[in-house]
Amino acid sequence: MISIKLVKKAKNGDKEAFNDLIIYYQNDLYNIAKCKLHNEDDVCDAIQETILNAYSHIDSLKNSYKFKSWLIKILINECNKIYLKYKNNCLEINDELILSTEDIGSSNIEFLDLINKLNKDEQEIFILYYKEKYSTKEISNILNINENTIRSKISRGKEKIKNSLKEGL
Repeated sequence: MISIKLVKKAKNGDKEAFNDLIIYYQNDLYNIAKCKLHNEDDVCDAIQETILNAYSHIDSLKNSYKFKSWLIKILINECNKIYLKYKNNCLEINDELILSTEDIGSSNIEFLDLINKLNKDEQEIFILYYKEKYSTKEISNILNINENTIRSKISRGKEKIKNSLKEGL
């Protein structure tokens, strides 16, 4: 777990501390952005905007313990901006999946392939829940969605994945 002292240093203007925080969370940021956007250039743009936005507004972070969820919330907002910008100009084609349900989470590529069958909201929740290990309550706070809705989307998403695997898609 990242040091709260490091977050506090960053909040006090320590650029190196902020840089260390970003380096520590870079894989998390990439995985979430990749799930939402799929295009490498868009992923890089979202992460870059997230870092700039977080750096500019770190003084607004009220609780240092919530740095990661705050950072991810900024990233999700940036991804949503990019996604909405290109939404009408994109056609996504999903690859066929040949995985068992035991393979979920065994590697990033397999996991991303599995959740590719889900809608964007479900993908976002699956990444936060299964990859980032957030609780449904934490996800509810990050996404501003009722916790029961989060649980329902996880359940429906698992069902979609199971059905896709059964159908051999």
